[in-house]
Amino acid sequence: MRAFHILSTSAVLASFLVAAAPAASQQQAASSRSDSAPATAQTADGDAEARAAARRERFRRLRYGNLAELELGGKQLRISYPDLLTASDDYRALESLGAGEVSSWNSGRAVKLLAHASLSFDGIVVAYGNASPDYPGVYSLWPKRTADGWSLVFNGEADIWGSQRNPAADAVEVPLEHSATDQPTEKLTIEFLDVEPGAVLRIAWGDHQFLAAFEAAP
Repeated sequence: MRAFHILSTSAVLASFLVAAAPAASQQQAASSRSDSAPATAQTADGDAEARAAARRERFRRLRYGNLAELELGGKQLRISYPDLLTASDDYRALESLGAGEVSSWNSGRAVKLLAHASLSFDGIVVAYGNASPDYPGVYSLWPKRTADGWSLVFNGEADIWGSQRNPAADAVEVPLEHSATDQPTEKLTIEFLDVEPGAVLRIAWGDHQFLAAFEAAP
């Protein structure tokens, strides 16, 4: 009788284990599926977000070209500029400028500044509201070769092609610090360097580097 009881108990346990095994396998498979679904969804969401960001970037470049942006004292500054290579007539023209001559951007739109504040370049003020009293300062920018170096001309006509500068609309001219760079750039590059209490405008192209420090004007 005792042997029968032991055998019966063993049989019950064995049958329980056999029945439980498929259920455990199903639970593990379900767990694996539940883990993989969110990862797949996250990947799809990430891909969709990347594609949307790429579309926004293409639209931005079509609208503005290249952009340099800065927030200065809570005010936004933005410079848009074209794709210009060193292997171009524009670059060769820059290098061949004589004293008193101003560059042009014949292969693209003029370099454009939009500033929500007046800017002071060592006391020389580029004024906010030059186009309209309640509108940001808007200018096209043109490097100029001087007798002893370089300067940057701010012209009041901003939305023009790079070959259409009107000298009568020149508003302000500020000195540029020029140097030869040991890291030449293949394309025209314009950026703002955040340096307290103001910033530095940097223009690099080929072997040339131009710098102009400024701050928000009172």
